[in-house]
Amino acid sequence: MRGRADRGASAPSGRLTRPLFALFMALGVLLAVVGVVLSVCLGARDIALSDVLIGVFGADKTTTEQLIIWDTRLPRALSALFIGAFLSVSGALMQGITHNPIASPSIMGVNQGAVLAVAVFTAAQAGGWFAGGQAADLMWGTLTGKVLFAFAGASLAAILVFLFSMRRTGVDITRLLLAGTALGMLFSALSSLIALLTNNTKNLTVWMAGGLSGTGWEALAVLLVLSVTLPAAVLLSPRINVLNLGDEAAIGLGQRPALIRFGSLACVVLLSGTAAALAGNIGFVCLIVPHIARLLVGGDYRRIVPFCIVAGAVLLSYSDTLARLLNSPFEVPIGTITSLLGVPVLIYLVRRERRA
Repeated sequence: MRGRADRGASAPSGRLTRPLFALFMALGVLLAVVGVVLSVCLGARDIALSDVLIGVFGADKTTTEQLIIWDTRLPRALSALFIGAFLSVSGALMQGITHNPIASPSIMGVNQGAVLAVAVFTAAQAGGWFAGGQAADLMWGTLTGKVLFAFAGASLAAILVFLFSMRRTGVDITRLLLAGTALGMLFSALSSLIALLTNNTKNLTVWMAGGLSGTGWEALAVLLVLSVTLPAAVLLSPRINVLNLGDEAAIGLGQRPALIRFGSLACVVLLSGTAAALAGNIGFVCLIVPHIARLLVGGDYRRIVPFCIVAGAVLLSYSDTLARLLNSPFEVPIGTITSLLGVPVLIYLVRRERRA
């Protein structure tokens, strides 16, 4: 069965040869490393590379520069890599299982569902609803509760969107887009309402615009645990190729389309829910990076998904550094940066499709 699936998955051909694709990936990894170094060095207070090396690898971490590096900039720079990879891969999976190039967790309402759940969590935490001793403080006083709520909100949004879009013959793409857009607007409105009723409008507005200022070692630990979803997405990529041949062809090749969609959607919920819980509603990464991947490496998801991991990490790493430098010592919401970068790319891609 595996051999049949792999032969079916080889249908989409990439535009790059294997050595050139490997070179692209190596270049992406190099850009990611440079992005981390720049993120740690640059900011409201620039730090020399030699001091960065001492701050990371040295035993003494008592100077101001070393504390800034170790407590703030290094975990934030590493978190940007993971969150960028999470967003771009979730977008690629969503586009793959819906056969729609404009599908993404944000357009489908998944991100907004996670945002609504986190807004509820924040209001409940401020109201002391989770008071209940040391166990409750341990559970809800850290990022654990926020991430769990984000998963629940993203899962609920995904289930509702697919229920509203189901027909006897399967998922209707038009209904899927309409349901995702409508539910996304509803969830955003409810999030704003909760913020108004709990006098938390400013904090929620800043958080919904997206940013990595709250990411530290605890957030990085959560990202490391959830990063196991990335290899799962890579393993699913040949099955998504088969799925793109059509459900009947996929069944003929021994695959189960419903199971492939469920596994992919579970990865989308985990990836986008984690990103939304830790960094807010960052737009366009999950939409633009898969487009760029298809433009450069072709339509084979065995290449698209690994490319998205690296490209998403690079994009968000440099976007975060730019967000901190544009109005230093204040920060521009990172969602604004990704939107400014993403809109021109999206317009170019739309015009390119029309000419084609």
